Amino acid sequence: MQPTFLKPVKVIVADDHKLFADGVEQIINSTPGFEVLASVDNGKLLMQVLNRLSPDIILLDINMPFLDGLETAALIKKNKPGIKIIFISMHYDASIKTFIQKNGINGFVHKNISAKELKDALYKVVAGENVFISNYPAQQTEINAPQPGTEFISQHKLTKTEVAIIKLIAGGDSTKAIADKRSLSYLTVESHRKNILRKLKAKNMAEVIAFAVKYGLV
Repeated sequence: MQPTFLKPVKVIVADDHKLFADGVEQIINSTPGFEVLASVDNGKLLMQVLNRLSPDIILLDINMPFLDGLETAALIKKNKPGIKIIFISMHYDASIKTFIQKNGINGFVHKNISAKELKDALYKVVAGENVFISNYPAQQTEINAPQPGTEFISQHKLTKTEVAIIKLIAGGDSTKAIADKRSLSYLTVESHRKNILRKLKAKNMAEVIAFAVKYGLV
């Protein structure tokens, strides 16, 4: 039986993948007793939004541009400790586990969870429980475990530069911005983009990002 609340539990979704964030927002808004106050795509914007909004819970992606989820979570727990934070990410390792324990994060859920599991996690966190749902085997939490995306990178023979460019594209950077950040020419970045499309047999960069998210690269 689902609990009832005297007033809606207010949630902010912070994730830089719009399609995923939109889906999470729909799930939350369809969950009795919950409503989404705002959806943001980077940590810097989240901190600005918190100057005018007071959520009960933040669903926070770990890998975001400008200010990542770990830095953002640390700032929130320091300045607004009453806000509950649930990390929602494809990535989990020993360092994240340690960060969660040291900073009083209220939960971690893997992006592959079902809508029901997400709703259950929200109810539990509101009730004062800590929630942990990871699809990774226990041995992958060890420090020496393969990094997420390793198999994907190897299978498609992606270079380190190509991987870095994929991550920057996923973060919303333009070709010019990538060229500036990587100290490359515009044409060189365009060449890398074409090679990435060819190697992944993707029609466009949206498909590249979808592959990268699916296999834990970003």
